[in-house]
Amino acid sequence: MSIPWVTTAAALAVAAWALPALPGQSPAPAPIPPVAERSVPAGSTAAERPQDDERAVAAKVDAAIAQWLASDRGNEAASASEALLATTVQTLLEHAAVGLPRLGARLPAALADRTELVHKNVIALATHTVLGFLERQRTIGYQYVGQYAPLAALQPYATDLLFELLLDTPDWYPDTFRVRLVPALRDLQPGAPSEARLEGVQKLVAAADLEPEPLCRALACLLWQWGDRAPATRLLEALQVRLAEGDAEDRIHVLRELADLQYRLREYRAAAATHRTMQSIAAAAKVLLRPSDWYWAACMHALSGNVARGLEALERCADTQLDPGTDSSLRLSRLVFEQDPEVAPLRSDPRFQALLQRLFPPPPPESPQGR
Repeated sequence: MSIPWVTTAAALAVAAWALPALPGQSPAPAPIPPVAERSVPAGSTAAERPQDDERAVAAKVDAAIAQWLASDRGNEAASASEALLATTVQTLLEHAAVGLPRLGARLPAALADRTELVHKNVIALATHTVLGFLERQRTIGYQYVGQYAPLAALQPYATDLLFELLLDTPDWYPDTFRVRLVPALRDLQPGAPSEARLEGVQKLVAAADLEPEPLCRALACLLWQWGDRAPATRLLEALQVRLAEGDAEDRIHVLRELADLQYRLREYRAAAATHRTMQSIAAAAKVLLRPSDWYWAACMHALSGNVARGLEALERCADTQLDPGTDSSLRLSRLVFEQDPEVAPLRSDPRFQALLQRLFPPPPPESPQGR
């Protein structure tokens, strides 16, 4: 499912332009960040000069922003305005390393004076860019600490927006999407926020009978990060109680939940230990684990600093993935192995490259024509 700015852009745009002032925002203007200069060897061609590419990207980003800021939404068709906004957001996200800082440099002046049309356009663009960034990260297939750090270029607006959507959810933002805000908040607000915001999150978790379980679980992990461990501790204890119930498959299911919670709490050693218990019970009960189970174990071990066990888990992941009986929908893509930062400590080992070749062998060479 796409977030509203993609499917109902008009409603979200109106809401974004009308967002109330948020506390804690600095009005001091900032200059547009320059493109970094790099030395180029004598005799290099323009195509070989990296700063030329950076300047081209910066020019493209600046042109996209300028076109959007110059638009007059009141005198343009809604569909044209929405299309231009979507195109501008796409440009910024495709070149986030350049686009986000350049947009962020315009935010302080816009937030200090929201009456001018150009400033309203800056805020609308920032709102849609934050939500678009969240959606892109949600769909890449894996999560990691620091995934949303690039949004720091839009601070403090990005965090203020996320807290508003979470604690004072406007009508245009679906309640079921609030859980998607939490990973970004964990990166952008690593320490406890203001007392009012902390209490707001605590109230949501306390209303577990009214709020969705995934949201309460995610917020319990956020509170753990901020030093309030009580809600997550209750979840951990409840899972420990459930371990005494049911058969082997039931216990495997609960252990998977427990390891997942410990992983989300960033207690990686505990999560890895729980996962090993799950592996032992599955082996004894002849229950086959999925490729994602073994890959997940590799992540836990890698994050714990245990490269040897991480590679062993990846080998088991490969064995399971290559098993003819494994449904194709359960197989992991090469992109995950190559780009997921959580297994980065394993990639430098020669065994990782050998494993990658086993999982994704190159296609056989084509036979010469006419032979």
